[in-house]
Amino acid sequence: MKANQAQTDLGTLDVGSAQQPTSRAGHPRIRAFIGATAAALFLAAGLSAAQPAYAQRQGPAREQKTPSLVYMTNPDARNRTEQIDSYFMAWVEDRGSGADLYGKRLFQNGLAQGGPDKQGIQILRQLTGPGRNDPPGERADPDMVYNAQRQEIYVVFSEFKGEPDGWDIYAVRVAVSGYAKGNPRLIAGGPGDQQHPDVAILNDDRGGSSNEDYVVVFDDNTRDLDEIKMVRVRENGIQRGAATTLFAGEAWNATDPTTNGQVVAWVDDRDADSEIWAIRLRNGIPNGEDYRLAGTDDDDFAPNFGTGSLVWNVYDAASGADIVGVQVYPNQRTRGPNLGIVVPAADQSWPVIANGLLLWSDNRDGQFDLYAMRTVNVRSRGREYAVLTDR
Repeated sequence: MKANQAQTDLGTLDVGSAQQPTSRAGHPRIRAFIGATAAALFLAAGLSAAQPAYAQRQGPAREQKTPSLVYMTNPDARNRTEQIDSYFMAWVEDRGSGADLYGKRLFQNGLAQGGPDKQGIQILRQLTGPGRNDPPGERADPDMVYNAQRQEIYVVFSEFKGEPDGWDIYAVRVAVSGYAKGNPRLIAGGPGDQQHPDVAILNDDRGGSSNEDYVVVFDDNTRDLDEIKMVRVRENGIQRGAATTLFAGEAWNATDPTTNGQVVAWVDDRDADSEIWAIRLRNGIPNGEDYRLAGTDDDDFAPNFGTGSLVWNVYDAASGADIVGVQVYPNQRTRGPNLGIVVPAADQSWPVIANGLLLWSDNRDGQFDLYAMRTVNVRSRGREYAVLTDR
């Protein structure tokens, strides 16, 4: 994933909905940061007050936001050429016709193929069909998982459908080359906004089947409070039934979920500061009580599971959005202290981690580019470096 958050915790970094969930922009320090950042961005872009609210929240063109990351390998490779052994990253970017999904491959060492100045490819062509917008709406919140058995990537994202439906969740199968294999499918829609999807492979132990279903989680504000919903999808991209509610707070928001297939975590504002809470899964069904998984003394947001790890954002008044992480035990409890991974004086937003490589959007140069850092047990190994600075 997720980390993946178009409707961002820092407001004007938004590439998504004009509606802000109370679980993220409610903290006084974040509200102050939102006001200052909004004023600067609106003046710099020369935006008219007559524009729609959604358009006013768009950043300058050619910014790369809300990244996602997978590591691809081929367990049945017969030679070195078939091994793949590379990363694929996806993100949201507006190249002049609205926010859409783009992607790019990284070498096994995490360096960008073609260098950081080479632009990415558009994952989805302008496809039409039953249930599709013509043209499609703005897209946001990409997350993805690599299916080694099928040697393809399963990508989920949110798309703006216009009123009254707002944001809906779509999914599409993508080749290792980075191009979509057919039309996106609607996963969840209807009244209210369905946003911030996250996906993982769900290993079902009930029947000994070698099939690996996907579990897709997202937040839904139909009830005027954000709650977490989930849907199970066959490995061929066909749903197994309708979406169901995974967690709903009594009088508080649960939003921005992430999953590793065994547990689902989300941003929860039941206490004074937002923290990361979770619930375990068994065969795709909630198992046990929800519990606090991680958090700091500040507001925590934008969580993302990696292999044996969890990374997320915290907001600091001096340095902006920072990245912290923690190891996660096989029993889905955290291990050791929270570790500050990247904390320079700029915003490091929407962190995601896969196979030890940490990826995020960074505005140290005045607009959001993509940076990466190698890690071991969520501890940094070397300096951060740019993987995409496309202008």
